[in-house]
Amino acid sequence: MRTVAGLVLTTFLLAAPASGLAVSDHVSVLRWPARIEVSGLSDSDAAAAEDLWAAFVAGVPAHASCLLASPPRVVAKPDMAPRAAYAPSSSTLYVKPGDLSRLVVFHELAHHLDFACGAAEELGGEFRAAQGIAADKPWWKDGDSVTWPAEYFANAVAEALGEETRHRVTDDAVALVEEWLGRVEDEEPVAPAVFIVGQNPALVPVVS
Repeated sequence: MRTVAGLVLTTFLLAAPASGLAVSDHVSVLRWPARIEVSGLSDSDAAAAEDLWAAFVAGVPAHASCLLASPPRVVAKPDMAPRAAYAPSSSTLYVKPGDLSRLVVFHELAHHLDFACGAAEELGGEFRAAQGIAADKPWWKDGDSVTWPAEYFANAVAEALGEETRHRVTDDAVALVEEWLGRVEDEEPVAPAVFIVGQNPALVPVVS
């Protein structure tokens, strides 16, 4: 049954459009999403982290299946200097207990999206140009962190999801990211079919 459920969920996410019915409306039908691993947080903070993860995945429909296949870990780290941080080598989000603001968590989840789903490879050149960054500027860890393309990308994702940042992300960069996330509305949205677990397997399309 779990195999069928995974197939149904993947099929569903691949079919979901960027407009019309919201992704969050669809996923509630299938009792999604799976919980992420959270360590060291209170029950209330853990619930907040899970809610933010669900909202983030629902907000990036073009890459929802990638994120669900590669969820991050969320680990409490009270003594760190920044409000939050992301370690791509372990897909770990470090957060301060009691400080899980939507902007902060979305910014760090955007780094996870970047590394897990290949934003730099798929979007790097166009994004640098849209943001006015030199084409040969390394994506990550080169010079002051505020100049990294990866940081501008994370802020652009947060802005695309409705948050306001102090970084000066260009409108062109945000628009490019919105398109990559699958948030650009179609002229004639079509509601996707919803397949229910337990439905006749012959009626469920196979994803290769």
